[in-house]
Amino acid sequence: MAVFYRGAGVGTHWHINVNHPKMTGFIPWNPNGVSASADRIMQHVANGITASPYLSLTRSFAVAWGYAIFGPKGIATATNPGYVYEIELNAHDIGRGTGLELVDPLQELAATLPQPLVTPSYQHDGDQNLSLGIIRPGRFRSYLRTPPLQPGGGGVSPPRVTLELKTMFHALRDAEILAVGNIPSSAIKNFYRAS
Repeated sequence: MAVFYRGAGVGTHWHINVNHPKMTGFIPWNPNGVSASADRIMQHVANGITASPYLSLTRSFAVAWGYAIFGPKGIATATNPGYVYEIELNAHDIGRGTGLELVDPLQELAATLPQPLVTPSYQHDGDQNLSLGIIRPGRFRSYLRTPPLQPGGGGVSPPRVTLELKTMFHALRDAEILAVGNIPSSAIKNFYRAS
């Protein structure tokens, strides 16, 4: 058995329909019926585009709690809390015949990356602090804007950050695993109020 968590911040679908997952489970919001792919993983993980075949899960209660507290439409309060769902999945819940697969975004993305001699590559050209800007752009945005040092002096343009790199940093930051398919209501063992 593996335990995963899913945070529902104020104003999100799973926050507004707090009893819904316990009745129906989690169903990806995929209005256009797009297929699972590396590009869709990057859009989902790095850009937060949730109209996709994926549902985000995390192995970290603390990460889910953060998403529940700081939702896209406000901060959770005692009178309007966010929620963290605890999900247990076993081997028999996943795979053939179940309609549910778990995807590690790092493994999926790594399989698509070019070899080191290919230009452009997914690596950045910034300094060591650039990772802070990728992980926490609100607080450390300046690291994404400051031209990096180059041979012969300062650079003239901001560091290059690819969607692939941003996806990898976000997946690691959030201990993220993606579910493809429906998570049954029987897998939702608890939910916690976050405020």
